[in-house]
Amino acid sequence: MTHSRTTAALVAAFLAFTFVLSTSSFAVERVLVVGDSITGHSMNLPYGYGHEVRNALKESNADVEFVPLGGSGQTIFSWRNIIKRSYTDNFRLDIEGIMVKEEFDKGADSILVHLGMNDALQPSIPSDEEGFKSWRAEYKSLVADLRARVPNVKRVILTPPTLLTENPYAFKNVFMDRLAKIVDDVAQEENCEFYDARQEFKEHFIYARTRNPEFRITLDFVHPNQFGHQIMTYSFLKALKLNEIAEKYYQDKVDPILREVDDKPALALFVNDVKLDSKALPDDKNDLVPIEIVGRIFNVKIDELNLEADKLVVKKIEETNPGEFRATLDAPILSFPTTILVNCGTKPVKARLNAPYFATTGVPMKSYQYPALDKFPSDQTQTELDTLLAAGKNPLATSAGASKEWFAYYPTADKTGADNPNAIDLADLAPANAFDAAYVIRYVVSPKAQRATLKLHTEGFSTTTYQRVYLNGREIYFDCLSPRSPKWQDSVEVELHAGLNLLGARVDHTHWQWAVSFSFEGADGHTF
Repeated sequence: MTHSRTTAALVAAFLAFTFVLSTSSFAVERVLVVGDSITGHSMNLPYGYGHEVRNALKESNADVEFVPLGGSGQTIFSWRNIIKRSYTDNFRLDIEGIMVKEEFDKGADSILVHLGMNDALQPSIPSDEEGFKSWRAEYKSLVADLRARVPNVKRVILTPPTLLTENPYAFKNVFMDRLAKIVDDVAQEENCEFYDARQEFKEHFIYARTRNPEFRITLDFVHPNQFGHQIMTYSFLKALKLNEIAEKYYQDKVDPILREVDDKPALALFVNDVKLDSKALPDDKNDLVPIEIVGRIFNVKIDELNLEADKLVVKKIEETNPGEFRATLDAPILSFPTTILVNCGTKPVKARLNAPYFATTGVPMKSYQYPALDKFPSDQTQTELDTLLAAGKNPLATSAGASKEWFAYYPTADKTGADNPNAIDLADLAPANAFDAAYVIRYVVSPKAQRATLKLHTEGFSTTTYQRVYLNGREIYFDCLSPRSPKWQDSVEVELHAGLNLLGARVDHTHWQWAVSFSFEGADGHTF
């Protein structure tokens, strides 16, 4: 990187990875980008990477035509149908004025493929070896389809998708890391080029987060914001081997955001979800629950870290990778919310710890004809966990509950689209398979016996769920909440006991996102 020398040295040390880039020039005349809604945003947002790339090319007098073909919701699978249709039909996707058949018919010197986000978000890939194997085969077929449709193409460049949520350690991103490896493998096997725009995106986000705990790189934890599009612009210019243009762009646009970085110690913190041992399931208000904090450190050693947290017991801090650590803690179930402070020789970095949900996923449910949401069967099959919750029993304290795989999920602003302490994104825990259900349990403490309003929301922009909710042994709600249905939020009046209350819910999933929230509002307006 040729931005300021100080920042360049720090970035190089922090990123700890090197892209092998050709220093020779490559005459690119016409570039097509095959993508999804992120590529649609590249032209539909004023700061999108399509505009940014075109402006950078124009400023450098580069004789390159850059044409994004972006369609909302598109996957590896659906793009094959788009290619097939484009032989006979002229149509546009997300971007006004860009017609798919016309652009393919003109041919291209380079095709850049940026897909995979929706494959993981829907998901259209079973999260097992057979699913990954099928996706690899489909990706290879997509490459073959593109080469057949544009026979004069000289280069096919494959790039993996960007971040899904802003916690790089969440299940979604671990899953997408596996997709990125498959994309790399396909590039090698199919004589394509590979550029790891995902790693570039991820590492710049973490690097910026070390200086600003509130730093964001997405609009909605799926689509990149302005800084995200700037990193994509830099990445795609590099992928096209337009190195001088890329470096000038970085110096003009990206470097100013990072210029305040110096040689002082810094770190970024992320709160992880924890898979629970059956013997550690909390069934009493005095029980302890485990917490895991993952940190990326810059210019500091592990043994120089100082971790403080009220009412929490620090069990250990260990180095997991160079420049990365994991801290494990225990907390009394009723000690939330609280704040953890990590000091590394500079101003302490804070991580808010909200009261956890306890969740188990992967419960099969009956399928129904989507999108007939209002016809979801009211006699949906119940499981033993429904029976326990309806009887006022805590599943975590029963043999039926202990036989399930439970997670402690800690709501954070890195995962659900807002700093909502009552939200849970179940797809951060396990595969969000179509027609799966999850059960969530939460301990809710009320300072007094009172009437309150339970507010139920979908989180994210494409969540469709059915929620069956129990409170203290009584079913209080069952309905669909979705931006695609008449309701995306709802409320119900409830009675809370003084002290501990047990909230339980079955959250049925159709497809796309799987994030919801449950919050109580007392008569005095206090939300908890």
